[in-house]
Amino acid sequence: MSITTSVDNDKQLTTHTVIGEVYFEEEMTTLKQFWEGQTTKNALWDFRKASLARVSSKETETIMDYIKHHSGKCSVGKTALVASGDLEYGILRMAQTLAEIKGFYLQLEIFRSFEEAIQWLGEEE
Repeated sequence: MSITTSVDNDKQLTTHTVIGEVYFEEEMTTLKQFWEGQTTKNALWDFRKASLARVSSKETETIMDYIKHHSGKCSVGKTALVASGDLEYGILRMAQTLAEIKGFYLQLEIFRSFEEAIQWLGEEE
């Protein structure tokens, strides 16, 4: 797997583009770099060319716990996750449900369309 990260400070948007098989360790490393460095208000995770078949439910819960713990320093913001495959979409919906149960501070939405995700991120609250 490879994760490429780009930052647009003018739009306060960090985009993570994921290609190939997703592995827990690399995803956690990317999250740590984002949350422990200079964060932007909004984030976009593009999983359209990724496979989440190897991500366990326990790993997903660990990732969501990490984000919940670190997102407390940011009272506003949105995160969009984009997946085109049914499996990936389903796993990301599970992550969204965990976020709701855990009471995330940030808004988290799942999309099948990259364009819709970008539009949602650009909308004012």
